[in-house]
Amino acid sequence: MSLITHFDYYLMNILFLCGLFPKDREQEIATNSKSSIQYAANNLQWSIANGLEYFYEQLKIISLPYISSYPFGYKTSFFRSSKFSLKSETSNSCVGFINLPFINFISRYWNAKKAIQKWGENISGNSCIIVYAIHTPFLKAAIDFKKSMPNVKICLVVPDLPQFMSGSRNIIYRLLKTLETVIINQCLEETDSFVLLSKYMVESLKIENKPWTRVEGIFEQTHIEEHAPKEESKTILYTGTLARQYGIINLLDAFDAIKDLNYKLWICGEGDCRNEIEKRAKFDTRIKYFGQQPRSIILTLQKKATILVNPRTPEGDYTKYSFPSKTMEYLASGTPCLLYRLKGIPEEYFQYCFVMNNGNIEELKEMIITVCNKDQSELDEFGRKAAKFIFENKNSISQVRKIYELLNSIDKNKS
Repeated sequence: MSLITHFDYYLMNILFLCGLFPKDREQEIATNSKSSIQYAANNLQWSIANGLEYFYEQLKIISLPYISSYPFGYKTSFFRSSKFSLKSETSNSCVGFINLPFINFISRYWNAKKAIQKWGENISGNSCIIVYAIHTPFLKAAIDFKKSMPNVKICLVVPDLPQFMSGSRNIIYRLLKTLETVIINQCLEETDSFVLLSKYMVESLKIENKPWTRVEGIFEQTHIEEHAPKEESKTILYTGTLARQYGIINLLDAFDAIKDLNYKLWICGEGDCRNEIEKRAKFDTRIKYFGQQPRSIILTLQKKATILVNPRTPEGDYTKYSFPSKTMEYLASGTPCLLYRLKGIPEEYFQYCFVMNNGNIEELKEMIITVCNKDQSELDEFGRKAAKFIFENKNSISQVRKIYELLNSIDKNKS
């Protein structure tokens, strides 16, 4: 039961329309996925859901999981429906859909719309649909429902901007994306409030005077890792997507410039730089590639490392609109974190990190050496302060409270 009972007037029927993976189907999704799995997005959605359940008794979740299309990214052409629960006894819906390219957009829209309509049959009073991501099937389904029930508010969580997400040069794909952009812009005009990962999104989305709040991410400690002793060697660890645009090659080059045999580089993840990493690991035995590992293994490796590195440089406009999800996980590990000063990261974080500014390989190399040469007791104390900052300020209740207050402020202004 929610502990927030003294705001009864403002309590709403909340529908969270998203693409999270039900816990009992995570293995099924992992087994059927042929490409990288959106674990970071899944974790954030679960954290939002857990926070919402704390504040709202009348919470309903409808999920159509974010999976790749059959046959290239997923092994089945149809995703079946099921029910799942959070901590309470509330029954939530995992909605099935046809998972063929292009058709899956229509199927996800139609089935999401039907699920929303079913939810709408049992609501009364203040209600809000919180939509996760600018995903056209979800957003259009929610907006279409609002047309039949104007008192229902739409709140959109924006983790990424469409123009900075991966695309294709295929002419048919580009024509469809142009049409999709028109639909998205129409839907954004009908959206009542926004939850943004970056303050710079306000201008890009043309939010203007509509209410919004910033939730750059959420950290939930779902696994209590046992104490793991530090490696004797100076060990640099990177975990996450192995995309060239995230600076992985820069990290490899910087490490290559460090000739000390007492240094090791550990890398976990999947992406387009995998072949290059494996190639370099054959010639430099100090490099170890672990592949894509479960979160429990990742957390243990983070404990054992000397330093955690995010080599994403500040180059490119997209860094203004994104918050690297690994930032919170890195800081929460208690192992010092080294990163560049990215515009999408709130200023408060940088006092708990070792920070680089220039984005060049020489600076990355020198900072790795500088940090690794510090006394371990100093690094441990630095890491403890960073972990405390995350645990106390970036948990699901603290962060989702911002969404709760945002929705309450809308009601107060209209009451």
